[in-house]
Amino acid sequence: MSNILFIVQLPPPVHGASLMNKLVMARASQLPNNKCITISLNFSKSLSDLQRFKPRKILRAITVVFEIIGKIIKYKPDIVYFSMVPIGLVLIRDSFYLMLCKALSPKSKKIIHLHRPGMLQFYSQKPYLYRFYSFIFKNCEIVHLTPRLARLELSPLNLKKTKITVIPNSIIKTPEYERHEKDWSNILFLSNFLIHKGHYELVEAFAILSSKYPQLKLTLAGAFPSETEEQNLLERINQYGLNRTVEVVGPVYGPKRFELYSRAGIFVLPSKLEYFPLVILEAMSERCAVITSGKENLQDTFVDGKQLLFLESVDPYDISQKIERLIQSPQLTQSIANEGYKRFTEIQEESLLKIDKLFTCQ
Repeated sequence: MSNILFIVQLPPPVHGASLMNKLVMARASQLPNNKCITISLNFSKSLSDLQRFKPRKILRAITVVFEIIGKIIKYKPDIVYFSMVPIGLVLIRDSFYLMLCKALSPKSKKIIHLHRPGMLQFYSQKPYLYRFYSFIFKNCEIVHLTPRLARLELSPLNLKKTKITVIPNSIIKTPEYERHEKDWSNILFLSNFLIHKGHYELVEAFAILSSKYPQLKLTLAGAFPSETEEQNLLERINQYGLNRTVEVVGPVYGPKRFELYSRAGIFVLPSKLEYFPLVILEAMSERCAVITSGKENLQDTFVDGKQLLFLESVDPYDISQKIERLIQSPQLTQSIANEGYKRFTEIQEESLLKIDKLFTCQ
C-alpha cells in the first residue's frame, strides 16, 4: 500500500492546471494499492477571483501549513505530489510548503509538477535564485511540460540529485456525449474569456472573412471573469454586425464541451499567453483542424502545417489568413484534422504511461 499526498489546485475554477491535477489524481487512485490524500490549494473560488488579493487567501495559506503537518503525521506518505508555482511571490509560500514536506517526510518521494513556463526569465533577473532552486529541488523529481522547457528552464540550474521528467498534458474525455455531423464552416473558440486569450482578435478576424465567406459561423464558448467582460464582447460582435453568424454560449463543461468540438470543423486559439493548452488536445480528439498560438512552446510537440497551423502573431489579419488557408483547401483541412487526431492519441498514451510511472515507489 502506497500513501500519496496530493498538494494541488483542483476545479473549480476550471483551468489547465486544475484539470491536469484532477487527471493525475484520478490516474493515481486507479492504480492498485494506492491511497490518495488531498490538500487543496484552491485559494480562489471563481475565475474572477484568481488574480485578486483577498485576506481569506492569507488565512487559507496558513491553514494549509497545519493540514500538511497533520496529514503527514497521520498518513506518513510514501509519495508527495506538489503542483508548485516556482515564480513570483507565490514561490515564497510554495517553497515553505515543500521544505515542510521534506522536513516532516524525509524518506518520501517528492514530485514537483510545473504547469507553466516562466522560471528562466524569473531567475535570470535574480542570480541568487540559482542556489535557492538547487537547494529546494534537491532530491525531488520535477515534471515539466515539454523537452524545450525542461532544457531551457531547468538545465541552467545544474540541479544535483534531481530527476527531470517531461510529461505532456493530457485530457479527461467524457465517455458519453452526443456526437454531431462535422460542419467544416463552423469555427470554434473554447477557453476562459480572459483578455489575453485573443477572442476579440478572433472576432475581428471573423469580421474580415464573413463578407467573403457568408457560410462561416463562429461559436465562442467559455466562462467570463465578469459580466462586464461578457457585455463588452457582445457589444463588439454587434459593432461588426455579426449577431447572426457569431454565437456566444458561455461556460461549457463535461459532455457539452465535446459536443461543441464534434460539431466544429476548425478550432482557433489566438492566445497571447499559452503554454500547452488542453483545449487544443480536446479539439484534436474530435478531429478539428486546429489553429493556435504558442509556437515557441509547442513546436517540439507538433508539426506546423501537418498536425495544426501555428499563428505567427495574434493580429486579426494574420488570424484571418490562417483560417482562409483552411477554407480554400478542404483537403488540407481534413488532413490536419486527421493528423492532429493521430498526434493526440500518441501524446495521450505517452502522458498516461509516464503519469503511472511517477507513482511507483523505487
